[in-house]
Amino acid sequence: MAIRNIIMKCLASIAAACMLSAAATVAQDIHFSQFRQSPLNLNPAYAGYFDGDYRFGGNHRNQWKSVTTPFKTFSGYFDMHIPFPGSSNSRLGTGILFNSDKAGDSEYGVTRGAVSVSWIHAAGGDSMHFFSVGLQAGFTQHTINYANLTFDSQYNGDVYDPTLPSNEIFSNDNIFNFDLSTGFSYQYRSSERFAIGAGLGIYHLTEPGIAFINDSSQAKTNRKLSADVHATLGIAENIYLLPALLYGGQKEFRELVFGGNFKLLLNRKPGRILNLYAGIFARTKDAIIPTVGIDFNDLHFGLSYDVNTSDLKRASNSRGGYEISLTYIIRKVKPLGIHPPCPVY
Repeated sequence: MAIRNIIMKCLASIAAACMLSAAATVAQDIHFSQFRQSPLNLNPAYAGYFDGDYRFGGNHRNQWKSVTTPFKTFSGYFDMHIPFPGSSNSRLGTGILFNSDKAGDSEYGVTRGAVSVSWIHAAGGDSMHFFSVGLQAGFTQHTINYANLTFDSQYNGDVYDPTLPSNEIFSNDNIFNFDLSTGFSYQYRSSERFAIGAGLGIYHLTEPGIAFINDSSQAKTNRKLSADVHATLGIAENIYLLPALLYGGQKEFRELVFGGNFKLLLNRKPGRILNLYAGIFARTKDAIIPTVGIDFNDLHFGLSYDVNTSDLKRASNSRGGYEISLTYIIRKVKPLGIHPPCPVY
């Protein structure tokens, strides 16, 4: 237990340092309430960091339908890992990521494609300590539709007149740029029933420009820090507690999400694995987020709903939005069925 206490104190210190660092940083990225189910948006170092050989995943989020034109977000990814050349304790992780986000009356859209590469290493003879470092590179497209926008100059003193000029100079409605991100993570795992880890991702290292009008040459995609802490705790024979925390910082925007899920193991038989999840998270000054999920063999489905608690709840009636996640893992060596056709020695 002594080493567990030391590890937990170290991780708490890392998390605090990450929060202080994020406060010093300077457009806001997409975000998911089920952040652990969108690993490549959380940290480039998580590419290929999973139990299995190939992983497919996706998230869909629909938010603020009760207030305005809904914000619609989709993210999909694929990642895998292979042995690292010349090392029996290391793996090379690779992954691809696609994001699509559209928001508001302007239909402001962000479409992003990226490739991630990571180095994952098991340190020490006991293979209880795992480190990973990742790099992510990609291209992002920003688009906007001016047709549905209204401006002060189109108010004639009595009513809004769409035939009046906007007096705005729009230089373009489509921006395409290159982006670069990095990250690292650490995990201590003593058994299937106890693991704790933390990661830090740094996105938009080059802070690419996103100026749509001539007088906004300083507009840019601000650097973002994403720090998370997570754990797996076996609290009974068939019950696990999965706490997690995320802190993000991007210019003035700050996000702190924390909470956890209970995981109930209903069936452990190969080919019939069934697990249920239920829990609750909170995004400070914004929402309470109940979550449920299910595992069936290597397929995971998650559902959450943001119950708005900020001042906006007067307009939203506390209705934030729903989010769906889906993850599927492929293993080269498939588990045996309940009745194998022949003995295995």
